[in-house]
Amino acid sequence: MSHIPNELDIKTDLRRSVMASYSPKKFSDSNVITFVANAEKNLELVKDKIGEKKYIEVKEIIKKSNNTASPIEKRREDLLTAYSLI
Repeated sequence: MSHIPNELDIKTDLRRSVMASYSPKKFSDSNVITFVANAEKNLELVKDKIGEKKYIEVKEIIKKSNNTASPIEKRREDLLTAYSLI
């Protein structure tokens, strides 16, 4: 395939990860892990397009969402914040 990832792909994966986190396994669900990994991979590919400042900010917020000490609602909120920044 010749699809080049863009911002919409990242946003879609982040939104899918939030929705998948409502499963009984929450953030341990394999779909959440896959969608977040895809979003991070695609974020690397569009880094130049979105700018260094936004890239770093989104990357940090996604990293923050992986903190298991945070409440599940806060982790979902972090992913949605990253979604809206892109």
